[in-house]
Amino acid sequence: MPLQLAIDHAPLPPRVAACLAKAQARIDRWFARPEHQTGIGFIPSDYEQVWQALAAIVREHPDTRRLLEWGSGFGVIAGLGALLGLDAYGIEIEADLVTSADELLAELDLRATIVQGSFVPMEFVADELDAYEELGRDLDDFDLVFAYPWPTEEQLYREIFRRGADYGAILVTWSRQEGIRAHRKVASDGRPR
Repeated sequence: MPLQLAIDHAPLPPRVAACLAKAQARIDRWFARPEHQTGIGFIPSDYEQVWQALAAIVREHPDTRRLLEWGSGFGVIAGLGALLGLDAYGIEIEADLVTSADELLAELDLRATIVQGSFVPMEFVADELDAYEELGRDLDDFDLVFAYPWPTEEQLYREIFRRGADYGAILVTWSRQEGIRAHRKVASDGRPR
């Protein structure tokens, strides 16, 4: 079910702004590498918009405790979750991005766990890198999931969330075309359980 958020467009808190500036500097260096191919792999979200959405969720749904970032790249969203006091995790398929995320989170002194693997649970596809096993958690252990799907994958992400997340969990997606969207998994009677 679509979830409306009361977004606060106040300036970013100083610690958040400083963390995002350091993250952007690392991301810029990564994109400047000679071997980088534009349009392939990691593409960053609008981190300020995502911060505002996550802060609204934490404010409006104080029972939110655990965040999972699908396709975490540099782990910036997981780091923002940690800044909000959430237990933060990320799953990223590319090993070099997992290393970069770990380095960035250490530099920012933020506690988040990023693992390599596919965020698609094993029951959807066989994958030798079962990220959920490495996390020691299942998808239904997370109150909040963030993803930046490719335009053609939005429905797939929602279906994975619908089938694997617990009732009451929230899926937040961001795209350049649609901006922030939030959905809450509810029972057939329209209520979270």
